[in-house]
Amino acid sequence: MKRILIVSATLLLLSISALAQTQFYPKDPVKAEGWSQRDSLQTHLLLRMNQKAAPAYKLYPTGNMWTFIELETTTGRMWQVHYSVESSDKAGVVPLNILNLALLYGNGDSYAGRFELYKTQNMYNFILLDTDSGAVWQAQWSYNESNRGIIPLNK
Repeated sequence: MKRILIVSATLLLLSISALAQTQFYPKDPVKAEGWSQRDSLQTHLLLRMNQKAAPAYKLYPTGNMWTFIELETTTGRMWQVHYSVESSDKAGVVPLNILNLALLYGNGDSYAGRFELYKTQNMYNFILLDTDSGAVWQAQWSYNESNRGIIPLNK
């Protein structure tokens, strides 16, 4: 009698366990209705891995040995970075674009690696690409403030 009770209790626990797993962790998450806890965790972990794979900031060399462009890859904001070995008066950072382009274009998602910068043949000009929406801008650096900034190239 004890053996029958132990076997029955074991079978009951196994069936409850299997039922609980099918409710929270569907075998085919694509066909399941709604998100399971496991799918949500997997999605979160994949997003975090992608964010760690792409840097939040990148420095791009220009044709000028004293000047770099710093790009915030999550928002498309950019700065012109100058360094000097002679005088700290010549070193500094000035903005090229202070707008959060991720909010203005596409769905507004900000994630590391969304924006990329590409060199052109002209050392003062770069092409800024929003890899999410496909929007592009001409980014121009200059020592003269009135010649610095971005120009949208989309229609």
